Amino acid sequence: MNVKHINVLNRTKFGIQFFAQPGGMDDRLDAIEARMSAIAQELEQPGADLDALEQEVRSLKTERTQITQAAERRAKILREVSAGGGKVMRTFDQGLPEQRTYTPESAEYRSAWLRNLQGKELTVEERAAVTASAVIPTQTMNRIVGKLEETPIIAAVDVTYIPGNVSYPVEKTVNAASWVAMGTASTDSADVLDTISLGAYKLIKTVEITADVQSMGIDAFESWLVDRLANKIAVAVDAAIFNGTGTSQATGILKSGEITQTGTFTKAGITYKDLLKIMATVGTQYLTNAKFAMPRALFYGEVLGLVDTAGKPVVVTDPQSPAKLNILGFPVIVDDNCAADTIVFGDFKEGYKFNFAKSPTVESDGSVAFRSGSTVYRAMALADGKPADKRALCVFTRAGA
Repeated sequence: MNVKHINVLNRTKFGIQFFAQPGGMDDRLDAIEARMSAIAQELEQPGADLDALEQEVRSLKTERTQITQAAERRAKILREVSAGGGKVMRTFDQGLPEQRTYTPESAEYRSAWLRNLQGKELTVEERAAVTASAVIPTQTMNRIVGKLEETPIIAAVDVTYIPGNVSYPVEKTVNAASWVAMGTASTDSADVLDTISLGAYKLIKTVEITADVQSMGIDAFESWLVDRLANKIAVAVDAAIFNGTGTSQATGILKSGEITQTGTFTKAGITYKDLLKIMATVGTQYLTNAKFAMPRALFYGEVLGLVDTAGKPVVVTDPQSPAKLNILGFPVIVDDNCAADTIVFGDFKEGYKFNFAKSPTVESDGSVAFRSGSTVYRAMALADGKPADKRALCVFTRAGA
C-alpha cells in the first residue's frame, strides 16, 4: 500500500523537529526546469514537433504546480503541529473510512441515537458512542425544552436545569438603600434571606406504539418522539405548578398555605373593581412582569365581557397576535389546571422556581410488548418546584356570600 505523505521525525531533548520529506522533491523541480530550458532550445530546431513539445510543456507545468502546492500544504501542517494546533494525517491510496465525531452536538450522534431507539442496526462506532454517552442529542433536547416552554405557565415561571438538589436564596426582609450625608458613615441594615430547597422527584411517561415506527425517517421519528413525550411531561409539570401536593412531586402555587396574599372577588360575578383590588395586592416591584392566570370558564364566562368605568373592555387583544390577550395591560394565562373560581396574579418568575435535576431522558424497550410486536418508549425526568418569593403572587377566590 503506497503512502503519499510520510513525515520524518527527529526527537531531541528540546522537542520534536520536522525534516523535509526525503526522495528528491527539489531534484525533481530542478529536472523540470532543466527540461523546460531544453524544450526552449528544441523549439528553435528545424522540423521540431511543436504539438508534442507543447503537450510536454503543459504536463511539466502541471507537475511543477502540484509539487509546489503539496510542499506548501505540508509546511502549513507542520507549522500547526509544532504550534499544537493540529494533527498530521497520513493518507493512503486505498481510502480509509471517514472518521466521524460522535458528540451529542453532532448530526452523526443524533442519527445514531434516534436509530438506536427505533431498533435499527448500528455500526460498531455508533453503538459504542451511544452506549458511552446515552444522553439525548443536543438538537432533540432543544426541541423537547422548546416544546415544554410552549406551555404558557411553564414559560412564565423560572425553569432551570441544574443537576442534583438545589437551594435558592429568597428575599424575606430587605431594607432599602439610605441616603447618607457627605463625610458621614453609613449604618448597616439587617436584611434577612430565606432559602427554598428543590429535590429530585421522578417524573415518568411511557408510550407504546407498533413496529411501524421502525420505518419512519429520522426527522419524522424525532418529531413524533418530541410531540408525544414532551407534551405529556409538559401536562404533568403544568398541573404540578398549580396543584402539586409537595409529596413525591412539586409543590403547587395553590397548595394551602403556600401563598399568603389572598382575597376574594364578588360571588355573583367578578367586577372591574375586583380586578383593581387584585392588582393592588402585589407590590409595585413585581408589576413589570406580572400576569394573570385563571381557568377558561372564569375568563370567557365573566372576565372577557367586563368594561371599565368609561365603558371600555378590560380585555384587549394584541393586533400582532390575536391569540394573545391581556387584562388591563397584563398578559393572561388561561389554564384549566388553575382551580375553578380562582385567579392568580403577579410575577411568576419571581414567585415560582422549577428545576429539572436531571433533564428528560428517553429509552425504548421492545421486550415488554413481545406478543404485539410493539415498542414502549419511556421519558423520565427528575424535577421539583416550589413557590419562591411569596410576595410576588396573590391568589383570589370567589366569595362564599
